[in-house]
Amino acid sequence: MPTTRLFLASLLIVAPMLCAQQAGTRPAQPQNVAAKAAPAPKAIHSGTPSQPAFEPLRFTIIFRKIRHGEPSTQKTYTIAASSQQADPQIRDDNRVPFRKESTDVASPIEYLDENTDVDVQNIRKVKDLVSLTLRVSSDGHTLPSGTQRTRANSTLTTHRYTVSPTVPMGKLTTVYSLEDGITNVRVEVLLLVEPLNVN
Repeated sequence: MPTTRLFLASLLIVAPMLCAQQAGTRPAQPQNVAAKAAPAPKAIHSGTPSQPAFEPLRFTIIFRKIRHGEPSTQKTYTIAASSQQADPQIRDDNRVPFRKESTDVASPIEYLDENTDVDVQNIRKVKDLVSLTLRVSSDGHTLPSGTQRTRANSTLTTHRYTVSPTVPMGKLTTVYSLEDGITNVRVEVLLLVEPLNVN
């Protein structure tokens, strides 16, 4: 009998302790609390104004031939364009008249075709630097000296240039140069980029 009473007393003491222990180890239930949206960050205002997407520019492209150290021919093209916009093009097609060397004043005038194509592509401006791709194609004729100056005896010269320079604003820069050691002729392509609104 005392043993039975002792057993019952032990159960009465241990049972609440087991219940309390199970309650303490039970995983916490998720609370149904609506998450608050984080406030949007405030716009940071810098002291410098943002650069416009399209900036009007003026391109001056100079083709120069230097023979024996002296400029022999020069062509200058000027074209307006905007950064990050359509690529400007120049198409310069000429017919050059010449009269065959002869004692006959009434000798007929002949013509030779000279064509120059210029494409300005991929214009980008960052601060005071401008990068672009310049494609140049030129076709011309060289006439012999003496009495054989005819179209049939002329020599067709063709040049193709593709350069992708980065040049500073407002500074005339040589972006291409070729020197022929046999004829002692140097060909140069120069580029000047300026804001279009310069007075």
